[in-house]
Amino acid sequence: MAQKEKCDIAVIGAGPAGLAAAISAREAGAKKVLIIERDTHPGGILQQCIHPGFGLEYFGEELTGPEYAYRFCQKAMEHHVNIMLDTMVLSIDGRSVSAVSLKGVCLKLRRKLWFWLWDAGKKPEEP
Repeated sequence: MAQKEKCDIAVIGAGPAGLAAAISAREAGAKKVLIIERDTHPGGILQQCIHPGFGLEYFGEELTGPEYAYRFCQKAMEHHVNIMLDTMVLSIDGRSVSAVSLKGVCLKLRRKLWFWLWDAGKKPEEP
């Protein structure tokens, strides 16, 4: 049986766009924000960008991709954004999302709004 949860905003993908969307949602007043991420760590493509050049505008200092991702993750934690790692979305139907984690947790999520974000190189197939 699937565990049932409710949230205001569900963000699919914990890359830079997903983290920014979740933080912005909390800053705009959403009470419960959840990010669903299939990878073992948040940050998306930033984890591979070891060169400096990130963060000048947003954080006021030059950071590598992993450092920038870490700062965004810290900010998400400060804003009480929940991140489910190792979790794959199986279906999106109306206002609910079904997902399963590598730990065997099945989730049926009801939300008011969801965002589906992906990096430029991995656009998902249309349903």
